[in-house]
Amino acid sequence: MMSDPIVTVVVPAYKRPDALRKAVLSLLAQDMNPDEYEVIVVDSSPDQSNVKLVEELIPQARCSLRVIHKEPEGPGPSRNTGAFAGRGRFIGLMDSDCEATPSWVRLGAAAFDDPSIGVIQGRTLPEPGVPTGVFTWYVKVDKPSFFWECTSIFYRREAFEEIGGFSKEYKVDDTFVIGGEDVDVALRVMRTGWKSKFAPEVLVYHEVQKMEVSRWLFNRRLSVWPMLTRKYPELRQHFFLRYFYEPNQAYLVLGMVAVVLGIVVSPWFLLGVLPYLYHRGK
Repeated sequence: MMSDPIVTVVVPAYKRPDALRKAVLSLLAQDMNPDEYEVIVVDSSPDQSNVKLVEELIPQARCSLRVIHKEPEGPGPSRNTGAFAGRGRFIGLMDSDCEATPSWVRLGAAAFDDPSIGVIQGRTLPEPGVPTGVFTWYVKVDKPSFFWECTSIFYRREAFEEIGGFSKEYKVDDTFVIGGEDVDVALRVMRTGWKSKFAPEVLVYHEVQKMEVSRWLFNRRLSVWPMLTRKYPELRQHFFLRYFYEPNQAYLVLGMVAVVLGIVVSPWFLLGVLPYLYHRGK
């Protein structure tokens, strides 16, 4: 009989089969012993395109590769489905718009070099060779992040199961997920006494995507942070001036006040818009 794998890698998917193919192929090309890890794709697309894609890749997979189809509830519940269906001592989580570097799984497991560590936070960079700019979106994690993004992260199964995995509360409807479930699960794990460790060698590349102007002006996902900070007041220590999600938010508020004062009091106040324009355009 085959022994249980060391790592269960879970990839939640929703539509976008081309991106999913790249993600899965990068996981099949890992330099870890194929008997030591398994890959589970959990798809909640309205059609069977992703399911068929993964099924076509199974014959060429060196490691165990499975696909599970379920109703759309957001990435958190999909990650739960894959994690609880797996057998690995560690649970690796990567999004379907990412590509893992060849040693990602092996180095992720190796980073658990202390029994008190429950979370390994890896590094995420934009895909090489693709231009980035103001109207592009990607995830970048090049230092310890209080978001604990699930683009490149590993959980000790014991810690993950102890808190019951991801919550289902971070969802608006089947087509829009507000986010925040990754922050929530990490903080619940650490509140039970487990430690988090940043491992820069555990690297994935995130797809660079075009960003609509409307999203550039207003990111709906930011609306989750008031709820998160009420639930986890310790998050404030990571905020800019303890109240702003990031510096750009503070500069935006300053700019809005400057516009009002520039109209009502003096045009000189319009100079207060410059910090936001400078930092937003970087």
